[in-house]
Amino acid sequence: MPGIARRITMEYFDEEILEARRELERLKHTTLETGIYVGDELITFTNITLPQTKIHIYLPEQFIVMPDLVKDMKYPSKNAPDLIITSLDSMVNFGFNILSVSMEEGDTKVMSSQFQNALRNVNPSIKIKKQVNDVTTEHGNEMSWFDFKGYLIDGQNYNRMYLVKMRETVLHGIFNCPMQFKDEWGEIAEKCFMSIEEEL
Repeated sequence: MPGIARRITMEYFDEEILEARRELERLKHTTLETGIYVGDELITFTNITLPQTKIHIYLPEQFIVMPDLVKDMKYPSKNAPDLIITSLDSMVNFGFNILSVSMEEGDTKVMSSQFQNALRNVNPSIKIKKQVNDVTTEHGNEMSWFDFKGYLIDGQNYNRMYLVKMRETVLHGIFNCPMQFKDEWGEIAEKCFMSIEEEL
């Protein structure tokens, strides 16, 4: 019996040590440069240029451009973003539209409010959970965003809409993921959109 108890105790301590090591490893990976853990997977990031623009943004390296077939199924109303970068299981998505409008300072807040009203007109059950205005990205672009719960064919999802003032256009960014991943992925989305930079 003492041998069994000792073995159980050793296994317990081994597990504790492994957990501590995992936690230390996670603490080393908290930025877009080092990568960020989501569950047990280390998500790494690369700086991409959005097509036909001079806009750069860090996005997960493991993601791909959403195939048209998947896009048509996920967005049957044809209101899909022009570009969607998605996880391999198409559960986590970053979408982008370039809006050909020029903005004055403070206008992202106004446009954000207009988008919220438009969403509510289409679907009155939508509840805006959080609104963030007058934020400045790391490279000095004015940004507003809001989040809401949405409903898809495959269940509820967490959504964010971003509006980023560029020099002569507005970047309309969309992020969504399953509700159960909103905390981890929401933080990552925030970091990605904060990284936006426009070449001079």
